[in-house]
Amino acid sequence: MTFAAGSMAPKVAAACEFAENEGGIACVGQLQDAAAILARTAGTYISAEIDGIDWWV
Repeated sequence: MTFAAGSMAPKVAAACEFAENEGGIACVGQLQDAAAILARTAGTYISAEIDGIDWWV
């Protein structure tokens, strides 16, 4: 995936780095959707449990 530098790119890059370094998951979403993100019904999830996390900025 490709993200514009001023949009999702920094958020996705940070989430991927976090998931890779911590061996878990990271979520990206709007603060007002926090409950839905925790329920996994909103937001973007990035998991280190899937081999070969690839991302492009």
